[in-house]
Amino acid sequence: MSQIVERFEAAVRALVGEEPVKDRLRIAYKEHLEGLQQVDLPIASNADFGQLHSALHRAVPVGKSDCVNASVQKMSPAEARWHAQTIVRLYVEVLAMEHGARAKAETTLLPAAEPPPRFLVGRN
Repeated sequence: MSQIVERFEAAVRALVGEEPVKDRLRIAYKEHLEGLQQVDLPIASNADFGQLHSALHRAVPVGKSDCVNASVQKMSPAEARWHAQTIVRLYVEVLAMEHGARAKAETTLLPAAEPPPRFLVGRN
C-alpha cells in the first residue's frame, strides 16, 4: 500500500470515534494529512484536497494556536462533518486508483459526492 493510501487510511480511522466531530477532524488532518501536497495526489483528487486544505488553513491563528486549530474551532459541526466526509471520499479515490478500480469503488463504496452545504458555497 502506498504512503498516501496509508495516510488517508489513518485519517479515516481517526475520524471514527466518540469525540466531537471537530476534534476528530482536527486530529485526522493534523496527524495524518497536513504534510501532503496536492501534487502528491492523483489528479482527480487534487481539487477536493485543495478545498479541504484551504478550509483548514482559513483562520488566522491567535496566541499559541495554529491555523488548523483556529479554522476547525470556527467551523460549525455541520461544516466539520462535510470536511470529514471529504476525507473519506478522498480515501476511497486514492485507494481505488491504486488498485485500478476507481469506477467500481465510486459506485459500490460510497455514493456520489454531495454538493457542499449552502452555507459553505461562496466562501474563499
